[in-house]
Amino acid sequence: MRFQHTILAGAAALAALIVPLAATPAAAAVPTTSDTVTENSFSGHMDIGWRISPYRLDPIHITLKDTAADGYAIGTRLVTYGENGKIVWKMRTIPTGQDTAAWTTYAAPGGYINYAYFQVCKIKVSTGVISYCHDSNVMNAPFDDSSMSRFQG
Repeated sequence: MRFQHTILAGAAALAALIVPLAATPAAAAVPTTSDTVTENSFSGHMDIGWRISPYRLDPIHITLKDTAADGYAIGTRLVTYGENGKIVWKMRTIPTGQDTAAWTTYAAPGGYINYAYFQVCKIKVSTGVISYCHDSNVMNAPFDDSSMSRFQG
């Protein structure tokens, strides 16, 4: 009888150690950097997930808000710099008739990404011309992998 209690207690102790290790979603979470750009008539926010190395930013969560009915659309675009130089990614704009929009996307420029930032822009609706843009802070990978990088930022 004593032997059965010892085995049962040992199994329970082992399960108490193994189950939390297997069930921690935070262990699989992607390191993320975030920033917000705000002006009187708009705001934009990005959460950028940095993959190890990083050759890919994934996921990228984007939210935009337009607070003025002034004949301008609000758009945002990601800018990355790294092994393949500066890349200005596709502009995303709030759809007509809405004042907010959100997207989830990724960026894989085909080489090491040294840093990233995003721009929030006012675009004249009648012409499609960008009036001006505000830049976010420059974001670097939130982990130190400098021993793996050929670029220092």
